[in-house]
Amino acid sequence: MKKTMKSAAIGFLTLIASVTTFTASAGDPELKAAGKNKNQPVFQLDLNNHVNSKFMIIVKDEFGVTLYQEVVTGVQISRKFQLNTDELGGVGINFEIIDVKNDKTSVFQIQNSTRIVNETYIVKN
Repeated sequence: MKKTMKSAAIGFLTLIASVTTFTASAGDPELKAAGKNKNQPVFQLDLNNHVNSKFMIIVKDEFGVTLYQEVVTGVQISRKFQLNTDELGGVGINFEIIDVKNDKTSVFQIQNSTRIVNETYIVKN
């Protein structure tokens, strides 16, 4: 009986430690399209961290040229980025988010594509 209670207690403490570690760690960053401003795309980056954390945000083109870099610190950090597609042309963009404390990197790739759709409809009257 003592052995069963001891095993249950260890299992419970492990569960609490796992949940605490998960809750205390930074959430996954999220990048989403936030619309357009003056016909240029706007993206919103949400870092979703629940504790005070430090992140490095780096925006590069597909050739590795750094277009923007910032170090941010705080909780529930959110930034909006407007891309100038006239200057970039069809070049892809990468957002790199580095959690400085955990040395965890997340990369988002934005690829531009243009399609011309020509459709023909036949309607019977």
